[in-house]
Amino acid sequence: MYTTHIFTSTDSTNKIAFNLAQDGAEHGTAVIAEMQLKGRGRLDRSWHSPAKTGLYCSVIIRPKIRSEDYPKITLVAGLSVSQALDSSCGIQSSVKWPNDIYINGRKLGGILTESSPLSGGISCPFAVVGIGVNINNSKEDFAPEIAKKATSVFIETGGENDIEEVFQAIRAELLKDIEFFEQKGFSEILVRWRKKDMLQGKLVRWMSQNGEVICGKSEGPDLDGRLVVKDEAGVHHQIITGDVLLCL
Repeated sequence: MYTTHIFTSTDSTNKIAFNLAQDGAEHGTAVIAEMQLKGRGRLDRSWHSPAKTGLYCSVIIRPKIRSEDYPKITLVAGLSVSQALDSSCGIQSSVKWPNDIYINGRKLGGILTESSPLSGGISCPFAVVGIGVNINNSKEDFAPEIAKKATSVFIETGGENDIEEVFQAIRAELLKDIEFFEQKGFSEILVRWRKKDMLQGKLVRWMSQNGEVICGKSEGPDLDGRLVVKDEAGVHHQIITGDVLLCL
């Protein structure tokens, strides 16, 4: 039985989970909160976390993988979350590189993975997988600036879900996929991931952190987890980080 720490409110479940992991918390330990005051997403963005409507949790994992494979954990987790939501909530979600969950063109959830130092003789390295999913949010729960881009399971299906049950399904799927990753490697995970890839074959534009913009067709992630985009000149670009948007 895995340990779960439950909070009514917290600044960030990732922060608490990271501290627990540093103190030796076991693989599979999780932190879940009804509300986050300072929820974070990738690139240090804030994550809207209203009370008792969404799932805000962090799961500690201690995978038996090479340090260079740790960046792939986010892709594994995205697949796990999408699969668990489909089975537990009766939806058909997709994944968007590198860390988002979408349905019908709108963002449903996201992943934030943070790891311990992977060098310097760390005896038991770990990663904290932060997961935020809009479950029972109504349209009125979203701020005007994100209302057109975000959605929830409730908005898409018209039915409410038990957030605790959804969490349990997600944690179970994540730990199962991490074990599969350990034993079988990333290639078979990637096959499943590509079947849910919302960007596959579509024209996208990449906005790098230094402001450079590249347009091309998305060919999906490679075996290193980098997104491959082929531009109009036929040049392939391997994207490690930055915003990738559909060309509308």
